[in-house]
Amino acid sequence: MSNLPLMRPESTALNVTDRIDALAAALRAAGVPSEQSSGLLAAAATAAMHAVTLDALLAETHRPPPGDETPRQPVRLAA
Repeated sequence: MSNLPLMRPESTALNVTDRIDALAAALRAAGVPSEQSSGLLAAAATAAMHAVTLDALLAETHRPPPGDETPRQPVRLAA
């Protein structure tokens, strides 16, 4: 398993948005019916929201308390 770096929620949001756009384009290019495409894209959007939420929670959890100058190691998630 590889370790993934902790990403800022904004970076995660941009990354997954690009991937969802690419998925939509691929589905259209493949001629997938819109009923099927909409279900797949809805599931992808839900997963994207969960990823952004998780990154935001991890960033908040690992923020040093006010006045704490101790550097902390970033959390790396296993793939």
